[in-house]
Amino acid sequence: MDFKWNQWVLNALFLLAGVAEATVFDVKNYGAQADGMTDISKALVSAWNDSCASVEPTSTVLISRGTYLLGPVILSGPCKSSSIEFQLQGLVRAPPDPALFKTDAWVLFENVKGLKVSGGGILDGQGQRAWTSNNCSANPNCKELPINLKLAYVQNTIIRDIASKNSKYFHIGIFQSSDLTLENLNIYAPGSSPNTDGIHMSSSERINVTNIVIATGDDCISIGPGTRNLNVTKVVCGPGHGISIGSLGKSPGEAEVHGIFVRNCTFTNTLNGARIKTWPSSPVGAASNIVFEDLIMNNAYFPVILDQMYCPHQKCDQERNGSKCWSGFAVPVMGSCRGEGEEEEGDEGERDEADHGEIPFCYVYYQSW
Repeated sequence: MDFKWNQWVLNALFLLAGVAEATVFDVKNYGAQADGMTDISKALVSAWNDSCASVEPTSTVLISRGTYLLGPVILSGPCKSSSIEFQLQGLVRAPPDPALFKTDAWVLFENVKGLKVSGGGILDGQGQRAWTSNNCSANPNCKELPINLKLAYVQNTIIRDIASKNSKYFHIGIFQSSDLTLENLNIYAPGSSPNTDGIHMSSSERINVTNIVIATGDDCISIGPGTRNLNVTKVVCGPGHGISIGSLGKSPGEAEVHGIFVRNCTFTNTLNGARIKTWPSSPVGAASNIVFEDLIMNNAYFPVILDQMYCPHQKCDQERNGSKCWSGFAVPVMGSCRGEGEEEEGDEGERDEADHGEIPFCYVYYQSW
């Protein structure tokens, strides 16, 4: 009797193990090769579609260790699983040529609930060629470059323990999403790389960003219209342009920015620290309940900027149509500031033309009507 019982238990365990194994959708089982040259786009989309269609409580898409080439992909829901994991363990590289991208994202997750992206891998946007052709500062009709990782219409999502490298445009973009956590990420690109914001978000709410190292050529974090209930803690920023709210007021009918809390962050060798920027011709709008607290500035050029006349490259409509109301704004900082030195590439027009010389500790730049 004991023997039969033990045999039954073993059979049950093997069956359960087989079910668990079946819920892992490895891209290599769909033809992906870790040779760094063969595009795994079709394999990844097929693995995602099968994982998304799984009725198991949790299903997993796996990109195991190795080097892969990946073209632009759209990974869509809704999925049948209540939780879907994306295990990125390898180094995944984008095609260097920006002309191969027809949309604004390299890897796009959309309409997904219960997504978890982790695994210790790297998304390498290989943006060097795109940076040299980026003329958006002079051409408002320039071609939109792809974001490394875009999240659109996602809910209850965690992004952790991965890295984003050398994006062609923003590293991570969040749009129309809610209840997100981003933690333990490394985001990096040269300080001279244009428009490589670390994390950009808009029209999204209830977002937690914590324990992230960002070194890039633009804003470490940029907070766009419609962002609500955002908590940012323990972010290390530099090089980069700091943590910015805005720019706001570029388009009529923008949603309010509300409930922004940035705490315990460190800025080292950055152009800016904490910044709010609105366009000079912006319509009436509001940004409220904003707190920047316990910030450490190490050689930051402008630790705090409140700019209601934001006009990059001096190409703006200066006519005043309305005003942006800021309320509940507090910025306690400590550290050192930089007053003289070479301008970083791409900073033209973002600093006041006057020579401020040595900036007192700690300089607050305020420009308003």
